[in-house]
Amino acid sequence: MTLKQIHTGCQFTEGPCYLKDTNKLIWSDIPGNTMYSFDWHQVEVYRAPSNFANGNTTDNDGNLITCEHGARRVTKTDKNNVTTLVIDEYNDKRLNSPNDVCVHSNGTVFFTDPPYGIIHGKRIGGYPGKMQYGGCYVFKYDPMTNSIQAIVTDMDRPNGIALSKDETHLMISNSGDVKYLRRYEIDKNLKLSNPTEFARQNPKNVFDGFRFDCEDNLWTSCGESVVCYNTSGKQIDVIEMPERVSNVEFGGVDGKTLFITASTSVYMTDMKIKGAKFK
Repeated sequence: MTLKQIHTGCQFTEGPCYLKDTNKLIWSDIPGNTMYSFDWHQVEVYRAPSNFANGNTTDNDGNLITCEHGARRVTKTDKNNVTTLVIDEYNDKRLNSPNDVCVHSNGTVFFTDPPYGIIHGKRIGGYPGKMQYGGCYVFKYDPMTNSIQAIVTDMDRPNGIALSKDETHLMISNSGDVKYLRRYEIDKNLKLSNPTEFARQNPKNVFDGFRFDCEDNLWTSCGESVVCYNTSGKQIDVIEMPERVSNVEFGGVDGKTLFITASTSVYMTDMKIKGAKFK
């Protein structure tokens, strides 16, 4: 497996997101307050300032969904590069600093809301502030009804989040005092049940961001490596990295390129398997 560095010089890279319509990769440099794009030939600034953007994903229409530490909100950017608000409040209280996000095929937005952007400020990307609703929750937002619901409230630092290929499971990482991956079953009404600890590593190897492949194996950041777990939670592969990894994303026309954000850099490597979003 050949690893290629496509960019370096960032402060802390996160939120890799492949845009199928333009065949580009987007990522965030959180403390750098900048988002970048890569078109397989060159890297360009996509948005600056970025409101200390962190996690990114796309919805079914190809819109870019972004978590912003600085503005404490989730936004949508359409194909005309117009950005609008998705959600920034819960029970009339400001969100903490939305971290990572995934979107169900019906348009429902799931996102994690730890306080990193408001308790650390510009050091890791954000502005000092107070937690207003009294917790660190995982939320479900329904754009059809403009309603938000707290669906996980017992994690101290919910972080990465992703839906399985068939959307029957939701995976969430916790990067607080105890670091683990938790898997939920999710029914047709998007109700969560049967939470189970999927995997745990030593405290130095934080599970941050991750993606499923087309066989529902999970590829996740894990310290200075990317680790792959099968559906039973057994580790079946590992990619050793020269820097600490934050997140991954499948991309390319065939879905067989794995992009990896790692500290100051972004890398890519060819895979034998497609990402979950590719047919």
